[in-house]
Amino acid sequence: MFYSLQTLEAPIYKCLTKGSDREAGVPRHSANWVTSRRGFFKVFRDRVEVGDWRIPFASVDRAVLYRMPYLPFVKASVLELEADGRTYQFGFNPWAHPEERLPFSVEEREEKMRYSTFSIAIRVLALAYLVYLVWRIAA
Repeated sequence: MFYSLQTLEAPIYKCLTKGSDREAGVPRHSANWVTSRRGFFKVFRDRVEVGDWRIPFASVDRAVLYRMPYLPFVKASVLELEADGRTYQFGFNPWAHPEERLPFSVEEREEKMRYSTFSIAIRVLALAYLVYLVWRIAA
């Protein structure tokens, strides 16, 4: 099998990410993130790759970096890329900064993480179960 130089090209930057093409706008906790794609966010000289997603820089119409509180005094980020009529969101750990390696302008916004109905329901059920367990142990 023959390999082209492009397939052997090393990324300029690489970090772990969770990615979804089912979310748009201000990031939120939702079921879409439970089933999101996990892998490496790779920045090459002409594109971004996550798994089999290849997003050429030339096709990116808009890029927004949402910064949100993660822990006290620590912020995590979600990068949203609009390209070829699709919207992708990539979540990063606080120490990852791929936006510094992108050759296009990235709008930065401070936001608070929102919660979907699904996310709220899961949290309420988990809390109710925890209360039930404490009650069973105490009884």
